[in-house]
Order: sequence, then C-alpha cells, then structure tokens
Amino acid sequence: MTETGTAEAITTGAGQGPVAVPRDRTRYLTASGVALWGAQIGQVAVPLTAVTVLHVGAGGTSLLKAALTLPFVILGLPVGAWLDRVRHRPVMIGADVVRAAALITVPVAAWSGHLTMAHLLAVVVVQGVATVFFDLGTQSLVKDLAPGALLARTNARLATITQAAVIAGPPLAGWAAGLLSAPTVLLVMAAGYLWSAGWLSTLTTHEHPSGDATRPRFLQQIGEGVAFVARQTVLRTVVIAGSMVNIGIAGVTTLLPVLALTELGWSEGTLGMFLGAGGVGGLIGAATAVKLADKLGAGRAVLLVGIAVAPLAVAIPLLGRPVPGPVAAVGWALVMLKVGFDSVLMMTFRQQVTPAGLMARVNGTMRVLFTGAVTLGSATAGALATTAGIRWALGASAACLACVWIPIALSPVRRMTTLGGGG
Repeated sequence: MTETGTAEAITTGAGQGPVAVPRDRTRYLTASGVALWGAQIGQVAVPLTAVTVLHVGAGGTSLLKAALTLPFVILGLPVGAWLDRVRHRPVMIGADVVRAAALITVPVAAWSGHLTMAHLLAVVVVQGVATVFFDLGTQSLVKDLAPGALLARTNARLATITQAAVIAGPPLAGWAAGLLSAPTVLLVMAAGYLWSAGWLSTLTTHEHPSGDATRPRFLQQIGEGVAFVARQTVLRTVVIAGSMVNIGIAGVTTLLPVLALTELGWSEGTLGMFLGAGGVGGLIGAATAVKLADKLGAGRAVLLVGIAVAPLAVAIPLLGRPVPGPVAAVGWALVMLKVGFDSVLMMTFRQQVTPAGLMARVNGTMRVLFTGAVTLGSATAGALATTAGIRWALGASAACLACVWIPIALSPVRRMTTLGGGG
C-alpha cells in the first residue's frame, strides 16, 4: 500500500520550507485537541444546563443526545461527497465559528431568563451539524499534514488526546458547572472553539486536490464513496470490526449504570471510577499502539492484542456475581486498551488505502455506519435486557467486544506489516 502523494510534494510546495509539516502538525493537533475536549465537556454541560436551568427529566436529556448524533446519520454521506470537492481547512474553521456562535446564545438566554428547551435543542442540532463538517474534514486533512510514517504517529497523538478527554472531560465539566454554572461552561467552550479556529487559520500546508478533472454528479460521488468502502477489503474489515466495537460499547455503557446502581447498589462515584478505568486503558492503548506495531508488524499486533484481550470481556456480564468489582474494572480497562489500540491502527489503515480524492467520502460513509452501530447497540441491548435480563444483554454486548479479532484474522489486515508508505 502506498500513500497518495509524497512527503516532498507536501513539504516543498509553493514556497514552503521543510519545516511546514511539523509546525502545522502541532497546530493541527492543538486545534483538534481543543475541539475534542470541547465535545466531551459539552456532553455533560449541555444536559446539566437542561436539568439545572430548565428542570427537564430523562426524556429531555435523551432527546438532546439524539439531536447531537442524528446529523451524522443524515448528513455523513452528502457532506463527505461535498468535502471531496473543496478545501477542508476553511470548512473546519467555519464549523468552529458556527459552534462558538451557537453556544454563546445559551448563557445569554439563560442569564436573561429566556432560555427554552426548543432553543437548547436547536443549538444542539447546530452543534451536531457543524461537528459533522469539522470531524470529516479533520479526518481527511490529517493525511496531508502527516505523510508516510508520520500518519500513524499523528493518529496516535490524536487518539491519546481523545482518550484523555474521555477520561477527564466529563468530571471537569461537572466540577466547572458546580463552580461556575453550566451555562458559563458553555461560554468557555465557545471560546475554545474560537481558539481552535485561530490555530487552524495559521496552517500553511497545501491540501491535495481531488484529482478529478471532470467531476461526476453529486449522487454519483456519494455512490463512489460507498462502493469503494464496499469493495476494498481492508476498509470492509475496518467497518466490520469498528461496528462490532461500537455495538459492544454502546450496549455496555447503556446497561452498566442500571446494573451497578440498582442491582449492585453502587454509588455514582463508584460507577464513575469503574468507567474511568476503561478510559485509562484506552489511553494506554492509544499511546503504545505505534511502538508495538513497529515491533510485531501492524496487522499482527492488532490480531494478537485482540486474541489476548478477548477472554477478559467475560468479566463484564459477571460483574459482582461472581467477579468482584475491582477485578472486573481491570478487565474493562484491558478491553478498552484494545479499543484505544485499534483506534490508532485502524484509522491509519483506512487512510493508507484511500486515495486523497475519496478520503472525505470514505470518512463520511464510515461515520454513518459507525454511528448507526452505536444506535443499534443501544437499542438491541435495551430490547434484550427487557426480554432476557440485563446480564444476558451485557453478555451479548461483551461478546461483540470479545470477537473483534475474528474479522481481522479472516482478512488481509493481519498481514499488513508497516505504518506509513508501505503495506
């Protein structure tokens, strides 16, 4: 497998010196990191605003969560096709500015006593739509900023930032909301998005053009992205494995609070520590992925880590009976280590095999499928818990996580040896 384009083409174009890529990589990671932390904090701060200011219940908070994820399902494919026609950096800057502007209206309305659920829901929808543009743009832009072997290392840093945000973002949001109020936290988030836009505006690396001399019709472009994912064996494997992970995690995170708080009698703090152990595991997995892949070979590392971790998923449905909480927490941390590990290597695999002119469409297609897998995992887990019991439902979710290595073993991914220009 080869990268589309070369390091030389990126670092020496249009008067740029050889330091353009390292400098721009740092600025890109800074901007993306701020946006990632903002997204994690917002998942707590927005519902807290609804509860503390508008006094809504579980139905209202569930509606807000759905409004944030639904744009990915609806817009992922057309936005991906459109992004393959334009430069990504201006779109990302615009998305940051839109997110900031929308968030600013919430504390203003709350402090003036005019905030309504419809207003908050509209802001969340705008956030979701803008995030579709930003996320698909950033997944495509990174290949221009990190050519060759730098691609996996950049993905590893981004995954590490993501896992750190997953671990620390929600507790930080809760602490800040208690200290400053939830609407004020949203104002800080808006400032963060503007800061992200500022860093992105300083990038100088030229983006690769799509290379299409005659562009097909819009719907045909969407179809090309879907078809490429369907026929490319590495991408099919990434879709299957990633969907299994999302189905499993969605099921576990949906059911675990019910089991822990009702059947086992845990406190919210104990449950938070258990889930936090998974975040730490994911962080370690992301941080060690490239080094282990260099030693074992990328595909072999993904396969072997998956096989080693698979049995530990059994601890999840057996939590408390008979597996003690601390032992199950270690098992959960190692399962999430595998998830963090794969997040780096699988992203790199899909970037390696995708031409620059298809990158946004492939990212959009996958984002739709992965978001759909989350919805499927949550809905299936809830239905199975109702009919067969919560532990059987947790067992089904854990089985998805335990079997992620199987599609890897049956595909060419297991033979991929390097991260970067070679395959």
